[in-house]
Amino acid sequence: MTEKPKISTTTLFLVMLAIAVLVFAGLVYAYVSAANSTANTQKSGNVILQPTGEKPTDIYLKALSTFSYDKQEITVKKGSPVRLHFSADPSAGCGRQLVIYGLNVSTVSKNGEEQIVEFTPQAEGTFEYSCGMRMMKPGKLVVVP
Repeated sequence: MTEKPKISTTTLFLVMLAIAVLVFAGLVYAYVSAANSTANTQKSGNVILQPTGEKPTDIYLKALSTFSYDKQEITVKKGSPVRLHFSADPSAGCGRQLVIYGLNVSTVSKNGEEQIVEFTPQAEGTFEYSCGMRMMKPGKLVVVP
């Protein structure tokens, strides 16, 4: 009979540690890539991220350490500029990043500081907002006529 080779505890530990480091590095890379992929000057079919000259509607939104937002639903008018003031509790984790899906809007609050994003929604509908990893309880941005 042939004996099965035994794997030492140290070897197993080192392999598991290497896998954990690779997974962590991948998550950090994905988080940083998502934060950098949508600059505040991009355009899409659903939103214009440049002020139009019209007085914008100021909206204040904060990510909380409870993995939710202080506002679960925000309503804005189609074609009217929006100035979004976003901040996050320092312990909000990935909630420090805000992504409004379908509108190509993204920003990151570092150390709880307020970030301002101006955009003008061009399409009616309901758009979900959450962190880049979608771990926060999502909120809704409703664009009405």
